[in-house]
Amino acid sequence: MLKGYVDSISPDKLSLTGWVQVGEDGEDPDLWLDLDGKQTGTTVFGAERADVRSALGLANRSFTLTLETPLQSQNVLANAHQVAAAAEGVRSFIPLGGSAYHHLLADFVRTAAANVRGSREVILEALEVKERTLSKHFAEVRASSEAGELSYLGFPVGLRSSDDVGQIGKDGHLFLTGGSNALRDQYRGPKDAAEAELLEKRAAMWASAIRANSAVLDDLGIPFLQVVIPEKLTALRHLAPLAVTGPTPLYRRLDELMENEPNYLSFLSMFEDWSDDLEAWQRNDTHCSPAGTLAMTRLLLDRLPGCDPAILDRVELTGTIYRNGDLAPKFFDIPLWDKQHIPAPGTLGDPEIELVFSHSPGNFVGSHNIWTNQSAPIKKKVVVFGNSFFGSVTSPTRLSWWFARLFSEYHFKWENTVDMEYVRDVRPDFVIAQSIERFLVRPPRIPGTD
Repeated sequence: MLKGYVDSISPDKLSLTGWVQVGEDGEDPDLWLDLDGKQTGTTVFGAERADVRSALGLANRSFTLTLETPLQSQNVLANAHQVAAAAEGVRSFIPLGGSAYHHLLADFVRTAAANVRGSREVILEALEVKERTLSKHFAEVRASSEAGELSYLGFPVGLRSSDDVGQIGKDGHLFLTGGSNALRDQYRGPKDAAEAELLEKRAAMWASAIRANSAVLDDLGIPFLQVVIPEKLTALRHLAPLAVTGPTPLYRRLDELMENEPNYLSFLSMFEDWSDDLEAWQRNDTHCSPAGTLAMTRLLLDRLPGCDPAILDRVELTGTIYRNGDLAPKFFDIPLWDKQHIPAPGTLGDPEIELVFSHSPGNFVGSHNIWTNQSAPIKKKVVVFGNSFFGSVTSPTRLSWWFARLFSEYHFKWENTVDMEYVRDVRPDFVIAQSIERFLVRPPRIPGTD
């Protein structure tokens, strides 16, 4: 009988890898998936597994068995479908080992819990799992939560989310502190000459890209503005769950390099000097409140030639809604509602916003949308290259909400590099590039260096 194991199964369940003992004369065995007596799959053999030879003393070969249709977890677990190997006329079944069995079992449990009514509860009971999810009875109180009938509980400052992406700060504010950009580490100063050199290099690359974009667009006769928005941790460091004394060293250095340059706008001082009665940031979200985006929009208009920020003088944030935030799911399985002060209906007239083009690659990054507004007060075309701080036109917590109402034609591309070919094709009146503090570790492409 041949020995062997299936060690792993690919997520799409189309590929199985493992090892199998070779025949007495060292020949590779035949290996396939047995589907009720039918042979299926294509096998490619690799080198001998040294760990198997060392542990068991068996001559063996690694293998990859590729299938045309995905493996059915329940049939394999029930041994109805099995991996089989044959050498010298003797057939053996190759069992599941390593992580393969556990992955198939987990897949079967997930499928059963999703597709068969009552299975989830039975599985949890059998596993003696005490379920404490808040979402179980949330539907019956959704109406009261949306109406602002809320009860406030105290949580310790500094408490981390289970995925270590966010932390609870003071005054009920949730903060992004981790994530793929290692935000906490960005506030630490360089620990040696190599890190100091890297910081200087990144700041210089940003400055070079901004100046190069400015030069190209200046030749085209198009005003350009590079915008950098501080992190909530930086702007609200007095409420932060960890010690933050100022902006990240990279943001501070970029501000120094670009000080007084006409094509650069940092909102750092605006938030540091914030004195409005309404908060500039949402409590449960990484983004600004409507008051914060209104203030940013005002400064943007002030820096765009021919755009009078006085247009916004009549805007009053007298409406209220209760809104969930993007950090809430990091901590709980139900929404966390934050009271938002929004513009009163008709504040900017009766906008005739129309989405005339939309492209999405399946996620936000790379998406491209164009809106027109026949009733816009500014009869200009603006192109923005940015991220979620512009985002959607449906909420005044995003800059796109304001731009789609203020400009007669608004283009938004979710990317961090100015697409000069697109600009030449569209010929807008203004171009804005926007980034956020934590993304400064990834400088944009410098025009002319491709």
